[in-house]
Amino acid sequence: MRIIYFCTSPRPGEHAGGVKVIYDHIRALVKLGVDAYVMHERSGYCYPWIDSPVPSLADTELRSTDHIVIPEIKAAKLAPKLVAAGLRYSIFVQNGYYLSQRDGTLSDDDVDFAYEQASYILSISDDTSSLIRLHYPELASRVVRMTCTLDSALFHASDAKQKLITYMPRKNGAHAAAVVFALHRYLSDGWTVAPIDGLSISGVAEVMSRSRIFLSFSGMEGLGLPPVEAAMCGNYVIGYHGGGGKEYWFGPNFQSVEVGDVAGFVEQIVARVRAIDADPGLHELHDGMHSLCAQFSNANEDAHLQAYVQQLKSDAVAACEGSHVPLKLQKHRKRSILKRLTWMGRPA
Repeated sequence: MRIIYFCTSPRPGEHAGGVKVIYDHIRALVKLGVDAYVMHERSGYCYPWIDSPVPSLADTELRSTDHIVIPEIKAAKLAPKLVAAGLRYSIFVQNGYYLSQRDGTLSDDDVDFAYEQASYILSISDDTSSLIRLHYPELASRVVRMTCTLDSALFHASDAKQKLITYMPRKNGAHAAAVVFALHRYLSDGWTVAPIDGLSISGVAEVMSRSRIFLSFSGMEGLGLPPVEAAMCGNYVIGYHGGGGKEYWFGPNFQSVEVGDVAGFVEQIVARVRAIDADPGLHELHDGMHSLCAQFSNANEDAHLQAYVQQLKSDAVAACEGSHVPLKLQKHRKRSILKRLTWMGRPA
């Protein structure tokens, strides 16, 4: 059995955090001895921001014994084709607020069908799991909690911290612009504000390691990773938790701001700047940083992935014995998503 993650192909400047998590999962699975690959939405695509590649394959190389992991934003589109071809699949939900997303020609029924026929529904956070159960309480037993790894060797505080405030401008850009505009009037001497955009993962880590405050303008997030990365780099993170961040959003490393409260946002930043000017040490952040390193460790990610793989292997044995063959599902109408799947029944 091979595990194949179907992955969107974001263009430069587009959000790519979910792709990064998929790549991390594939690397972890390969290290665990599992045949794991990425299949990009666009054939021949190469993810331009990643520091190291992962194994990939084309849809012409698929086998009947493969297990496909599809993203929630493509579930309604891909599921009918996979069911018709007899391929088993899981849906990887990295944002529970995107459960209803689908192409314009598809309906709520198409979304429901995708989840009803999925072997498992992978969830990136507690918040995401609760949203899946809200929409599909009858499928609660299929929800499998996942996590991801953040490299503590990469995301760590620099010995040469600067009076630098960072943020990512693509998240709630109007909010970010309003806060940054106001800050220029109130920041004490020596402090600067800089956006983080268009950098590689190592480039982001380098800037965050020098920064002291990170501004989070997260929208509705399944599990916003930039705030975690910033906190691991010794930043005070101020702003929106985005929903998914609730499971790690604890002081003093994280400070919440009500969404849209520009004045409150600025007040908290200015107060934190004054506190840092008075005491530039990171001592009160250390416990939170260690906790995040454990939560987003390789060991934690591996444990979740191993449990998932074991379950898939058990299911595969049962399927070989003929206990579960959803033949009636193959009558569902086909849609052209994975274009060359006509020979899917070929044995592994």
